[in-house]
Amino acid sequence: MHNTSRRHFLKNAAILSPVLTFLPSYMTAGTGSRLRTGFIGLGPWGQAYLAQALQHRDIDVRAICDTDPAAIRSGLRLFNDAGYSRPDVFEESYTALLSRKDIDAVIIAAPWQLHYEIAKAAMLAGKHVACGAIMGSTIQEHQDIVRISRQTGRQYFMLDEHSYRTDLLTATHMAATGVFGTLESVHAGARHDNLSTAGGQVANSYPVYPALAAARILGVNSTNPYVSLEVVKEKQNYVINSPFAKNGRNTLFFKTGEISTIRLTTKKGQTLSLQMESSLEQPISTGFRINGTNGAWVDLFNSIYLKDQHSASQTWAAGKPYLQQYTQQADLPRYRKPAANNGYAIALQEFVSVVAQPANQELPVYAAAANSMIGPMAQLSSQKNGAVIHFPDLT
Repeated sequence: MHNTSRRHFLKNAAILSPVLTFLPSYMTAGTGSRLRTGFIGLGPWGQAYLAQALQHRDIDVRAICDTDPAAIRSGLRLFNDAGYSRPDVFEESYTALLSRKDIDAVIIAAPWQLHYEIAKAAMLAGKHVACGAIMGSTIQEHQDIVRISRQTGRQYFMLDEHSYRTDLLTATHMAATGVFGTLESVHAGARHDNLSTAGGQVANSYPVYPALAAARILGVNSTNPYVSLEVVKEKQNYVINSPFAKNGRNTLFFKTGEISTIRLTTKKGQTLSLQMESSLEQPISTGFRINGTNGAWVDLFNSIYLKDQHSASQTWAAGKPYLQQYTQQADLPRYRKPAANNGYAIALQEFVSVVAQPANQELPVYAAAANSMIGPMAQLSSQKNGAVIHFPDLT
C-alpha cells in the first residue's frame, strides 16, 4: 500500500453533508454504459488495480487522486501506456473527486487508516466502493459502513487479490463439489513467496492471508456467520523463507514453535485459523490447509489426502493432478488484454459484477465487514489474554 501520510490526505478536506443525494446508478445507466470510476490512492497496490481497470471495457477511469506527485506521475504513465487521454487529477483533497456527479464508483487504495472515512464519505456521496482488506479500526466503524451501505444502496466490495490465486479458486471449486466431504476447518496463512523482506526491511504487517477465500470455502454467509473469535498460542509447524547458505537462493525452512493464531468459529461449528505472527526479523507462514470429513489439501507441498473406503492404507498424494482436473479458467472476456492467473483482474471483474447485480442479492459489505473485523477483534482478544470474543450481528 502507498505510504501517503494521514496529515496530507486530510489537508483541506471538508466534512461532507449527511444529506443523501444519490446519483444515477451504473446499474440503471442503460445498456452499453460503463462504470465511471475514480481512484483514490496511487501507490504500488493502487497502480496494480489501475492497470487492470484501464484494460476493462466496462470501466471508465475519469479521475485519480493522490497527494504524492511521484505517484500521480506513475499513474499518468499507465494512462499513456494504455492509450488513454489524461484523467482529471486531484492532489489536495479526495472530497473534490467525490463531489463529481459523473463518477459512479471509487477504488480506495489509500493508507488503510483512511479507508473508513473515505468509504463512508464516498457512499454518502452516492458512489459504490471497492477497497482494500481493512474496512476500519473499530467494531463501530464496521457497523457504520454496513449501515450506510444498506441505507444508501451503494455497494461496498473488498478487494483481496490474494483470495483469487488459481490454486485457491480450484480448491474452492473442489470443496463446493464435495471432494473433501463436509468442510470442518481451514488454516489460512500467507503464501510463502509473500514473506520475503528485501534489503532487511521490516515485514509488511498488512494482512496477506486469504481470509475471503477461506470464508468462501467454509460457506460463511448470513446463514452460517462467524460467531466467535479467540487468539490462542500453540505449538505448531511453520515455514520461513530465507536464503540458503550454499547458493544464496530463497528456500523454505520448516520449523516448530509456539506461535499465536487467530481462531474463528462459524455457526455450524467449523473453524478458521489465521496466521497472526509476523516477526520483524523473519515473517513466517503456516500455509493454506483445507480439512474435511473426506480429505485434506495443503498448498505449501501441494499435497492432497482423500479417504478411500476400499484401501487398507491411506497416504498423501501429489495435488497437481487433482488441481488440474478441477481447475476452471477465469472468464475475463471484458478485458482487452486478459492476464492469466491475475488476482487483481479477477477481483476487479467481480466488483463490476457486484455493482450490476440485482438489489435482492446479499450485500457484499457483510462479507467485507466480517473479514475486516478479524483484526480489531483479535486485538481485543489478545488484550484480554485470549478471551473468546463474540461477533456482533451485522445483518
